[in-house]
Amino acid sequence: MSPEKRLRSAGAVLGISLLIGVGLAPTVPSTEAAWTDAERATATGTSINVPEPIASASPGCVASSGLLGANPKVTISWRAPAAATGYDLTKAEFGQIVNQGLLEPILSNLLGNVQTTGSAAAYVTVIDGGLLTGLLGATKTFGIRFTGPGGWKSDWLVANATMGLLGANPQCTMGIAASY
Repeated sequence: MSPEKRLRSAGAVLGISLLIGVGLAPTVPSTEAAWTDAERATATGTSINVPEPIASASPGCVASSGLLGANPKVTISWRAPAAATGYDLTKAEFGQIVNQGLLEPILSNLLGNVQTTGSAAAYVTVIDGGLLTGLLGATKTFGIRFTGPGGWKSDWLVANATMGLLGANPQCTMGIAASY
């Protein structure tokens, strides 16, 4: 037999052997997989909206300069909204803008410079002295907010006080600022 025929015969035998081997190999059994756990879970979520204080008088704030701006004061009249129960002076937090336009809480009374009088129907907060240094010829912003359950905070009720040099033309406007 010629070498060409031998090569063809060997290839044919090899091909037939391969086909027989594949045909005789056992098949892989099919598997069914499923997640059939019957457990279920449910939950209920609640949310809370801590109300911000509102002005209790008109105007809600008054800026006064004293003699030649020597004793500047900002007076803020505020209260909790009528529908908000449980919010009073004990839940109030006071703040001022001190850095990059953010209202930051005043952590203490600062030597008597923040005084609040009144009742839940109407509080009056007076800010004077050291907290107002630099007010003359500028603007200072003070705020009041409530702390609710879980430590959640309301938006700020803000008083923006401005005075010219030597206490000229003192003005105060009210607004709301977000708590972050």
